[in-house]
Amino acid sequence: MDRTVYDICNVQRSIYQLAYKKNYSVEEFSALYLKSDFCRREFDAEWSRFQLETADENMDFILSEIGGSLPEVTTQDIDLAGYVGFMYRYLFFITPYSSAELADRVSFEDIAKTVIESSIKGEDLVVEEICKSHGLEYDAARL
Repeated sequence: MDRTVYDICNVQRSIYQLAYKKNYSVEEFSALYLKSDFCRREFDAEWSRFQLETADENMDFILSEIGGSLPEVTTQDIDLAGYVGFMYRYLFFITPYSSAELADRVSFEDIAKTVIESSIKGEDLVVEEICKSHGLEYDAARL
């Protein structure tokens, strides 16, 4: 993964961690965010200033589209929330699917289950395994 892609994945990690800090249900936030027009326009785009903006700046725009209906829950873990956000963006970069399609094809829980594996095997191998186990096309050269 090249440096810019890694940085964009980390921005999404920070967005998910901010959702956690705001006590949102990160699982519900994830589904709403990945299927939002903001995500489609700004994160699924070839380039957008938001891809390297702060989580706070992004969250203002995200919440204006999806906000208000998110329940407050504090049961998730901040590192797990960030990991799931990072992996969804990584999947976007190596597959031909939109974020909305990925949200439909790979559940939050399916990614969350791989967090321990990732610390052992590394994110590259785990994201490839996620693709294989969910029947996702992917570009191995982008790992």
